[in-house]
Amino acid sequence: MPMEISTLSKQTVMLLSVCFLATSVFAQEKTITGTVTAAQEGPLPGVNVLVKGTTTGTVTDMEGAYRITVPDDADVLVFSSIGYTSQEVTIGNQTTIDVVLQEDVQALTEVVVVGYGTQERKEITSSVASVTPENFNKGNITDVAQLVQGKVAGLSVSRAGGDPNGGYAIRLRGLSSLGANTEPLVVIDGQIGADLNSVDPNDIQSIDILKDGSAAAIYGTRGSAGVILITTKTGTQGETQIDYSGYVSSEAPARLVDVMSASEFRDLGIGNDRGASTDWYDEITRTSLSHTHNLSLSGAAGSGTSYRASLNYRDIQGVAIETGFDRLNARLTLQQRAFDDKLSINLNVASTWSQQDLGWNDAFKYAAIYNPTAPVRTTDPLFNLAGGGYFEENFVDYANPVAVLRQNANEQLEKQTNIMASAEYEFIPGLRLLARYGQQAGNIYHTIYLPKNAFYLPTLEVTGRAFSGFARSGYAVKEDDESFDQLFESILTYETNISNIDLSALAGYSYQSFNNEGVEMAGGGFLTDKTSENLASARDFANGMGRVESYKDGSRLVGFFGRVNLNYENTYFLSASLRREGSTMFGENNKWGDFPALSVGVDLSQITDFPWVDNLKLRASYGVTGALPPDPYLSLQTLEAGTSLFYAGNDGYVSSFGPERNPNPNLRWERKKEFDIGLDFVLVDSRLTGTIDYYNRSTSDLIFEAQVPVPPNLVPTTWLNIGTLDSEGFEFALTYDAYRSTDFNWSTALNFTTYTIKLAELDSDEGSASIPPANLGTPGQEATQIARAEPGKEIGILWGLTFERIDEDGKFVFSDLNGDGAINTDDQSQVGQGLPDFEFGWNNTFTYKNFDLNFFIRGAIGHDLVNSYRAFYENPGVATSYNVVNTKYFNPNLDDAQIFSSLFVEDATFVEMDNATLGYTLPLSENSAFRNLRLYLAGQNLFMITDYTGPDPEVRFQDRSLQDGRYTNVVLTPGIDRRETWVWARTFTFGVNVGF
Repeated sequence: MPMEISTLSKQTVMLLSVCFLATSVFAQEKTITGTVTAAQEGPLPGVNVLVKGTTTGTVTDMEGAYRITVPDDADVLVFSSIGYTSQEVTIGNQTTIDVVLQEDVQALTEVVVVGYGTQERKEITSSVASVTPENFNKGNITDVAQLVQGKVAGLSVSRAGGDPNGGYAIRLRGLSSLGANTEPLVVIDGQIGADLNSVDPNDIQSIDILKDGSAAAIYGTRGSAGVILITTKTGTQGETQIDYSGYVSSEAPARLVDVMSASEFRDLGIGNDRGASTDWYDEITRTSLSHTHNLSLSGAAGSGTSYRASLNYRDIQGVAIETGFDRLNARLTLQQRAFDDKLSINLNVASTWSQQDLGWNDAFKYAAIYNPTAPVRTTDPLFNLAGGGYFEENFVDYANPVAVLRQNANEQLEKQTNIMASAEYEFIPGLRLLARYGQQAGNIYHTIYLPKNAFYLPTLEVTGRAFSGFARSGYAVKEDDESFDQLFESILTYETNISNIDLSALAGYSYQSFNNEGVEMAGGGFLTDKTSENLASARDFANGMGRVESYKDGSRLVGFFGRVNLNYENTYFLSASLRREGSTMFGENNKWGDFPALSVGVDLSQITDFPWVDNLKLRASYGVTGALPPDPYLSLQTLEAGTSLFYAGNDGYVSSFGPERNPNPNLRWERKKEFDIGLDFVLVDSRLTGTIDYYNRSTSDLIFEAQVPVPPNLVPTTWLNIGTLDSEGFEFALTYDAYRSTDFNWSTALNFTTYTIKLAELDSDEGSASIPPANLGTPGQEATQIARAEPGKEIGILWGLTFERIDEDGKFVFSDLNGDGAINTDDQSQVGQGLPDFEFGWNNTFTYKNFDLNFFIRGAIGHDLVNSYRAFYENPGVATSYNVVNTKYFNPNLDDAQIFSSLFVEDATFVEMDNATLGYTLPLSENSAFRNLRLYLAGQNLFMITDYTGPDPEVRFQDRSLQDGRYTNVVLTPGIDRRETWVWARTFTFGVNVGF
C-alpha cells in the first residue's frame, strides 16, 4: 500500500508539473490587434509593427489592420513606415492599439551646413544644395569631384577622357571670373581653401554647395565662383564600430578615334608600307585593374570623448600603360566635451601621400596618327633612330607612342598634411565662442627623365622648349614646390527666442597667410642614364646650359564678418551678412573691400492652406562677392634677371636686372553682384520635393593683363581692372518617391541647368585688352584661328570658314560671306558654340527587400566641339607622313590642302549612363559577428548616345594651351577637343561594405 501511494504521488506530481508548465507557456503570450492610419489619409497599409528590441513583427494589411502575438513581457511596439515619423507605444495591459502616424517632413528639418554654421532646410533663404553619401556616384572614384558629377543643378563637373591623374574642371553657374577663382572655394571642416582630394570619399559625411551670391558672400573674396562645404564623419557615443569597404575595378577603352587600319592604309596607296600591321591604340592601352581599401574605427572613450580614425589606400591603374597612382589617406578626428557639455574641443588631422605615374598625353595623339604598317620595335638602323630599339621616323610632331610611354619617365609625388583644432565654450544658453587654428602643408615633387636613347620630343613646361633625350644625351627635370598656409578664426554666436522670433547672430574674425616656394632644375648631357638622379652629373650645368630657377612668394588675408538670421513663426525668414576683407595682393590704394548680402523667404503654406502642399517657400536674395588676382605682387613693380652680364669689380660678373611688371597701386577687387529668386517646395505628403531658381549676375572690374603704351610705362602690359562679365541662368531639381511599400520602393530625381555667359565689355581708360584667339597648333596650323572671345558676345565662339561641299575636282567649297568672290579671313564667322544649351542629370533608386539598384543618366545638350583630330588628319593627302582619321565625314575624293572650317566643328550633344549599381545587403542574425554586410556591382560609362566622332564629347570648359613656356587654362575659349585627349573608358567594379 505505501508503495502504491508513493507511485501515485509521483504520477500526480508529474501531471501537476506538466499542467503548470503548459499553463505558464500559454500565459507568456498574448495577441494584440489594431489599425494604423495616416493623418488626413485614412488606413495605412504596409506599416511595420515590431516588438522593440526583437525580430518579432508583422505588417498592416490593405485596410491598415494588423494582428500580432507578443511575449507577455513585451513592453513597447514600434510602428514605422517610409515617409512617416516612427511611433513607439507602451503595451501595458492593452490588447487593442490603434495608431495615427504623422508625416515625416524630413526635407524641412534636415540640417544644412552653411558658411560658419548650420541651418534647418526650412530656414534657408539662399540657393544651397546638399548631397549625402547615399546619393554619391558609386564605382571607381579617383577624385572627390566625381561624387557629385551631375547631381546638383548648376554644378558642372567635367573631364574629357579617362586620365586617372587628370583633374576635373568644376564650374558653378558657369563662369564668374577670368582669374584664379574660376572654380568654387573648397572648405573642409572649416579649413578654407583646402584641396578637394585631401579627403577620401569614404570619410565624407555630406557635401553642401553654396550656389548664389548671398550664401557665398560670408567668404568674401573667394566666394565669387561658389563654395563647396565638405563635412567629414566623426565618432559618436556608443560601442566601438569598425567599418571596412573595399572594391576591385576593371577599366577598358570604350571610345577611340576612328583611324585607318593597316589594310585600309595600304589601300590608299599613298603612304609608305613598312610591312607590319599595328593597332597603336591596342599597344598603348590595357584593361586596367585597380583596388581600393578603407578601414575606419570609431566610438567613444569615456562619457565625453569620441573619436574616429580611418585609413584609405587606392592603387589605381590607368587605362594607358605606365600610368596610374597610389594614394594613402589617413584621418583622425577627436572630440572632447567637458563642464556639462559647455566646452567642446575638436581636433582633425589628415595626411595624404600620392605617388603618380603621369605618363604622356601625346601618346594618344601619336596612336591616332602613327603609320599602322610600322612595327613597334626594330633593329633596322634606318628606323632605330635613337638606338632604343623602337621604330621611329623623323616627321614633325610624330613619335612612336609605345616608346613615348615605355621609355620616358614622368612621375610626381604629392604630400599634404592638414591640421584643424578648435575649442568652443557656451557661456550662457545660446551664447558660444569658437576659436580655431588650422594649417595646410603641401609638397609636390615632380621628376621627368628623357633617356639617351629616346626619340620623343616633348615641349617641357619648365623650359618652354622641346627637347629629346637622344638629342641632349639624356635630359632631366626636377621640380619641388612647397606651400604652407595658416588659418586663425574666432567666432561669437548667439541664439535666442524673442516672442515669436528665433534669432541667430554671429560675429567673427579671420586671418589667413599663404606661403609658397619652390625650385626648378633642368639639364642634359649625362654620360649614362644611371646617373640621371644626380643632376650634378649633367654636363649642361658645367657648360652653362643648365636651367635653375627658384621662387618664393606669399600673401595675407584678413576678414571681419557678421550675420543675422531671423525666423518669425516658421513663416517669414531673413538673413543678412557683411564681410569686410583686406588682402596684400591688391594695390596700395585698394586693400580693403566690403561684401554684403541680404536674403528673405516666406513659407506660403503657412499663410494659405494649399491641398497636397507641406511647404512652399518663396525666397529672394542679393549678394556681392569678390575675386583675388591669380598671383601675389601683381600690383607691384617687379624686376627679373636679364640675359646680359656686367662686370661689378670685386664681385665679378653679375646678371643684369630689368623691369618685369608695371606697378598698379589702384588694383582692386573684382565684384560679382548676384540676384537670385527661388522656390522650394515639399508636396504630396513629402513625396515630392524640389527647388527652382533663376539668377542674374554681373562681375565688374575684371582683373586682366592689359596692353598699355610704352612709354610712359616700362613694359607693354599691366594688370588692370578692366571689363565686365554678365550671366543669367535657370535651374530646377526634383525628387519624387514614386512608389513605396514594405518590400519595394522607387525614388527618382531630376535636375536641369541652363545659362548664358556674355563678355559684356573689355576696356578701360587705363589700357586696352584683347583676348588672344585659340589656334589649331602644330604642325603648320599655328596661325589658324578656331575660337575667340569678343566683347558684347557670349562666351564660347568657335570661329572659321563655313563649309558647303567638296566639288567634283575634290576641292573644298566655302561660303563667300562678303560676296567679293574670294575666300579669305573676311569670310570667317561663328561656326559653333562651345558651351551647352542645357545640362541635366536623372537618378533612379530602387529597393526590393534586401536588394538595391541605382542608375544615373547625365547629359549635355547643344554644345559643339572642334574635333582637332579631324581638322589635322582627315585628309587622304596626310597619308604620306601620318595615318588618316576615318570617321563618317571622311571623303576619299578630297584632293586639297587641309583648311579649317565648320566641317570640323561637330555637335557634341550626348546622353550617357554615368553610373549603375546593384547591391545586396545580407540578412544577419542577432548573434552575427557583423553589424552589416553589403555586396555590390557597379558600372561606369555603360553607354553613350552621341553623334560626335571624337573620343569623348564631354564639355570642354577651358582650353589648355602653352603660353610663354607655361600651360595655361584659357577659360574664354571653351569648346576645343585637343589631340591629347585620352580615350573614353568603361569601368566595372565589385565591392563590399562590412560593419563590425
